Amino acid sequence: MTEKELEKHNFLTWCRYATTKDLEKAKGGNSEIWERLYSEYAEEIEVINKTRHLCESISQHDIGIQKYDLSLKILA
Repeated sequence: MTEKELEKHNFLTWCRYATTKDLEKAKGGNSEIWERLYSEYAEEIEVINKTRHLCESISQHDIGIQKYDLSLKILA
């Protein structure tokens, strides 16, 4: 893994698990670095954000795959 690939992996992993407070803190403290990384990986960050919003929406409405019976039924 190259240094650039490692940087991308680390940044996107951090974005995936960072809270809103963490994101605001990073934007304020390291704005130059944040802007560079954000512009380079904007498409991937957008996917992360959409996924996060979807997960939050599902959890707010108390629906999820665990609510469904996914057992296999064999009919004779």
